Order: sequence, then structure tokens, then C-alpha cells
Amino acid sequence: MPPDPSLIVHEVFSWVIPGLVIMVLGFPVVRLITRWLEPKPVPPRELSAINGRLERIETAVDAIAVEIERISEAQRFAVRLQSEQHPPLPRVSG
Repeated sequence: MPPDPSLIVHEVFSWVIPGLVIMVLGFPVVRLITRWLEPKPVPPRELSAINGRLERIETAVDAIAVEIERISEAQRFAVRLQSEQHPPLPRVSG
């Protein structure tokens, strides 16, 4: 006995139509749930606060560089004074 075409069409539509409805309505619901469950993004810090901090760091680095240059110049001066006060020892030829 051959299958009844109307029964086949009825069975296909009884599975396909509810499946399509579930997918069409279920996809936005699943997206909503996943967005609700994922962690909230952390807002970025204000750029003005970061810029101010960077400017203070640059100022501090420049001040340290000037201080190091001053100390090294003082050491060069001290070494030159010491070398002028103590003439080199005469070499003994032998």
C-alpha cells in the first residue's frame, strides 16, 4: 500500500512549522540570556586623569635627569681639583 501524500505533508508540516517557530523565537531569547550572563564591560578610566599622571611622571623624570647631570658634573669637578692638587708621581726609570 503506497503512503498517503496528504499524511506525509501533514507530518512534515507538523514538525517543520513548530521547529521554525521555535528557532525564530528562541534565537533572540537565547541572545538575551547570554548578554545578561556575560560580564559587564569595565568603563575606561578618564583620559584626562591618565594624561595628568603622565605629565607628572615626565616632570619627575626630567627633574631626576637634571639632578643626575648636576651630580656627575660635581664629581668631574672634584676629580679635576684632586688631580691638580696632587701632581702625578715621577716615574722611576730603571
